Amino acid sequence: MKKSIKIFMATLVALTLAACGNENNKKSSLSETKTTQKSNVSKESKKTEQSSESSSSSSSSSSESSSSEVSSSSQSGPQQAKVTGDNNTQRMAQIAGALKYFLGKDALVPTKAGISSGVVNAYYTGDGNNFTVYYIKDTEGKNFNDPSLKDKVSYITFFKKTYGSEEEAEQAVNYISGEAEMGLPKVPLSGNVNATLNSGAGQRYLHWNSGKWSVTIHGTAGKDPVPTGRKVVALLNNAYLPAPDSRGAASFTAGSGSGNQKIEWNNGKAVYTIKGSNINSLIELAGSIQK
Repeated sequence: MKKSIKIFMATLVALTLAACGNENNKKSSLSETKTTQKSNVSKESKKTEQSSESSSSSSSSSSESSSSEVSSSSQSGPQQAKVTGDNNTQRMAQIAGALKYFLGKDALVPTKAGISSGVVNAYYTGDGNNFTVYYIKDTEGKNFNDPSLKDKVSYITFFKKTYGSEEEAEQAVNYISGEAEMGLPKVPLSGNVNATLNSGAGQRYLHWNSGKWSVTIHGTAGKDPVPTGRKVVALLNNAYLPAPDSRGAASFTAGSGSGNQKIEWNNGKAVYTIKGSNINSLIELAGSIQK
């Protein structure tokens, strides 16, 4: 009997110790699991922070790069704009866009260069009320308003001058009415276009009116204005000049001379003027002017 009791007690102690061992193992396993989870959470947190920092750094770098591009464009000179067109049609479109940006979206601007060779560049001075745009025939393309262009000679100059009133602007246009030419001999130029011829002191002036426009061809000593007059009529048949509010004047010199060709017209309180030495270039550029 005593022997049985001893065996029973030994068995009970063994079972108790085994249970304690299992409990300790469970606690140890649970502790290890929690430690592992904490470690994983910590690692994930670090990864998230690193990813966030990387994303933030990338975003900041992208923003700085974009800002740098704008800054470098702005710092390359006052009020410049990139002109990257492969041909003069594209370049004039970009120059026109730059002019509208700097002078106002309602600015009148030409969209054709009026030249068949060379590369057109341009720069301007002034503001939306009074400005001068210089168009230059060059050997290489430059940005709009590049400082180096100011050392070059323009083939076309485009002006805007604003006066105190519409009446003052109208009077500033060198318009000649047909009534002032009454009694002078007539010269047929083309179709229904007949011009008056005024001669004196070796100078000859050919003149006609078309709508709101007055056109004059000056023939200096020894120069016949009639061939130039016929050429101008043909050019104007293919290029529509800007519509004046009340009057426009085109004056040309037979035998192109520097700055002797001019087209001007009134628009509100402003007078727009285009000057150049080549009649073809002048009329083509003027005919492309749009709002």
